[in-house]
Amino acid sequence: MTTDMDRDDVLADFAMQPDLAPSVLKAYIQRYPDLALELTDLFHELTMADLANLVESAVADVEQESETSGEGIASVQSALSGQALRELASRLELPRDFVAGFRDGRVRLGSVPSSVLLNLARAIDVRIQYLIDYLQQRSGVTGAVAFKADVKPQGPSLLEYDEFVESLNLDLDEVSALKRLAAPDGRR
Repeated sequence: MTTDMDRDDVLADFAMQPDLAPSVLKAYIQRYPDLALELTDLFHELTMADLANLVESAVADVEQESETSGEGIASVQSALSGQALRELASRLELPRDFVAGFRDGRVRLGSVPSSVLLNLARAIDVRIQYLIDYLQQRSGVTGAVAFKADVKPQGPSLLEYDEFVESLNLDLDEVSALKRLAAPDGRR
């Protein structure tokens, strides 16, 4: 039988274990069977506290990533509008309609070669995930005026990447620039 002083020491020692696992609980219960109930309660309390801390940490990480992602998407939007769009198109040696197609969400994201997305993100100087998030948001956005109609409204149909490129009627220099953009290292 353990005394109150020993009991407190045993529980404190148990609580201070660096790797609090069921095997540690089992070893303590075998050593101190008269404290089995207290040890088990303490074990559950400590594991629940660890779990609560883990959940709080995960929620904080998600919130921080959400804020960062929002800032990243805003930087993509800024890079694909106004004077920045014109400068980007000039740097890429592609027509503004090419960049505007991504800005306006006219291209189905799944059809765009990953090397094009990666090199476009590099040219904009943002993480590729921000560009993808931006494009996913844009694919569902429509800027139509509301009118009464007899049929259900449908958003503009998205073009496959190849169809989109064909619709631009690129000249030979622009085709070469597009090949450079589509190259794995972006420099072909």
